[in-house]
Amino acid sequence: MPNHSFKSRMFLAKPAKPTRDPLWTAGWVSVWLASLGNGALWLHLAKLPDISGARGGVLLLVMGAVLASGLFFMQSVFAGRLASKLLACALLLATAPAAYFMFSYGIVIDVTMLKNTLQTDFKESKELISVGLIMCVLLLGVLPCAWVISRQHTAVRWPQRLVRNAVCAVLALLLAILGTYAVKGDVATLMRNHTKVRYMMTPFNIVYGGIRLVQGEAKALPFVSLGQASVADELPAAMPVMVLVVGETARSDHFSLNGYARNTNPALAQHGVLSFNNVWSCGTNTADSVPCMFSHLGREQFFKRAANYDNLLDVLQTAGYSVLWLENNSGCKGVCARVSTETSSKAQHPTHCTAEGCFDEILSVDLAKRVQTLRSAQPASRGVVVLLHQLGSHGPAYFKRSPQDSKPFKPECATNVLQSCDIPSIINAYDNSIAYTDRFLAGIIDQLKTLPASYAPSMVYMSDHGESLGEKGTYLHGLPYAIAPDAQKHIPLIMWFSTALQSQRGLRAGCMKDQISTELSHDYLFHSVLSLLNVRSASYKPELDWFKPCL
Repeated sequence: MPNHSFKSRMFLAKPAKPTRDPLWTAGWVSVWLASLGNGALWLHLAKLPDISGARGGVLLLVMGAVLASGLFFMQSVFAGRLASKLLACALLLATAPAAYFMFSYGIVIDVTMLKNTLQTDFKESKELISVGLIMCVLLLGVLPCAWVISRQHTAVRWPQRLVRNAVCAVLALLLAILGTYAVKGDVATLMRNHTKVRYMMTPFNIVYGGIRLVQGEAKALPFVSLGQASVADELPAAMPVMVLVVGETARSDHFSLNGYARNTNPALAQHGVLSFNNVWSCGTNTADSVPCMFSHLGREQFFKRAANYDNLLDVLQTAGYSVLWLENNSGCKGVCARVSTETSSKAQHPTHCTAEGCFDEILSVDLAKRVQTLRSAQPASRGVVVLLHQLGSHGPAYFKRSPQDSKPFKPECATNVLQSCDIPSIINAYDNSIAYTDRFLAGIIDQLKTLPASYAPSMVYMSDHGESLGEKGTYLHGLPYAIAPDAQKHIPLIMWFSTALQSQRGLRAGCMKDQISTELSHDYLFHSVLSLLNVRSASYKPELDWFKPCL
C-alpha cells in the first residue's frame, strides 16, 4: 500500500532557502552603501565646478568603485555565517542616520561631531527626530539589514574560509589602490580644494572618527592643578559679583548691537552695554568650545594638551570666590565638575517652563536674591561668580527657544525639519531666539542693579559657537574648524559693568568702548575674568587680557 502520508509531507514541506556565500552578501551591501548610502556625497560632488564633462563623470565612477571596493575589503576580512551579518547591519544602521543628516543639513561626520552626538542629552536628541529621519533609517538601514539577516549563508570550514576571505580582501584592496592611482591627480586636487569631501565618505568617516574618539577617551590624561590663586588686594568696600552667561549657538552678525539690520537687541541697547563685534570661538560645537573657553591654554594648545588642568572656575574658587553653575543645556562638559551645580531639568515654573523644558529665564529667577544668599552662606567669600548656561538658539527647533510673547519676527519656521521651510522663515525663528536672549540678558542686568551698594556687579555674555542658517546648503554647526564658515565661529561678546565695579577697579568705560572692534576670542576669557575680579594666579597671561589696556 503506497505511503500517501509521506508523499503529502514531501509535497507540503517548504523548499529550503538557497544558500549564498557571505562574500556575495558583502558585495551587495558594499554597492548599496557606496551608492545610496553616499547620496549626500554624490549630490555634493555633482554641484562642484571641478566635476564636469566626461572627465568628471569618470572621476565619479572611479570614486564610487573605490568606495565599494573599500567597503568590500572591510567586510570580506570578517566574512562568515554570523560575523558578516553583524558587521553589515552595523554599517547599514550607522550609515542611514548619517546620510540623512548630511543630506538634510549639509553637515559632515568627524570625531568632534561624534563626540558632540554622544554628549547630547535626550531632550536635544528628540528634537532631531522627524518623519524623514525615520523613513531614511527604515529604507537605508533597517530593511537592508533585515534582508542581510534573512540570507542563508553557506557553511565553509575555517581554513577554506580564511583563504577565500584573504584572496577577496587582497583583490578588493588592489582594486581600490589601482582606482585611486588612476585618478590620483584629480582626487588630490578635489581633496585639496574641497576639504569637506573627505568627511562625507560614509561609513568610513564614522569608523575613522569612532576610532579617534575611542583612542582619545582611552588616553587618561593626568590632572594638573594650576596652583593657589588669591585676590590681589584686601577685601574691597563692595563685593565683586560677576554673572557669566555661556550662550548657545549665537552668531555675532544677528545682533543689532553689532550692526544687524533687524532690531534683535532693543532691551540691551537701553542698558549701555559694550558689544564686541570681532570675536571668534574656540570650536564649532559645545563639547569642544565650552571646555576650551574656560581653559588657560588657548585654542592652539588646548587640543594638543597632555594633561587635564584646572579651569577658570577652579581658579576662582581657589582664590576664595563663591562659584555656582546653573544649567539649562545638555551639561557643562566637565567644566563645573568641582563647583556647586544646579540644573533646570526638573524645574517647574508657571511661565518659564513647559512640558518640554524650560526657557532660559528659569536661570535668572530670583538671581539677585541667590547672590545675596551665596554671600550669606559663605561670609568669608571674596566675591560671587554665577555661571548661566543657556539653551539659547540651539537648533534645529529654533521656534522652541522663545516663548509666544517674544516672537517679533514672523512667520517663523515651526518645525525641526529645516529643509521643509524657506530660508526667511528659518531666520525669523532664529532671530526670535536672539531677541529672547536679549530680553533674558537685560533682565539679568535689571536684577543686578537692585543689589545693595555693598555689591559691585558685572555681567559678561559670550556664546560657545555660531550657527549656519542654510548658507550654501549648510545648517546647524559642528563642521571641522578648518572648513567651517565664519557663521559657525563668529560669536557675540557683551559686557555690562556697574558704576561701583568700574570705580573699584579703575575700569575706563570709554577706553573699553574704543576696543569693541579689536579681534578677540575664547582664548581671552580665562585671563580677562581673572583680571576684572582682581585675582592673582601664575596662569594669568596679560597679553590675553582684554581689560588690561583700560585698567
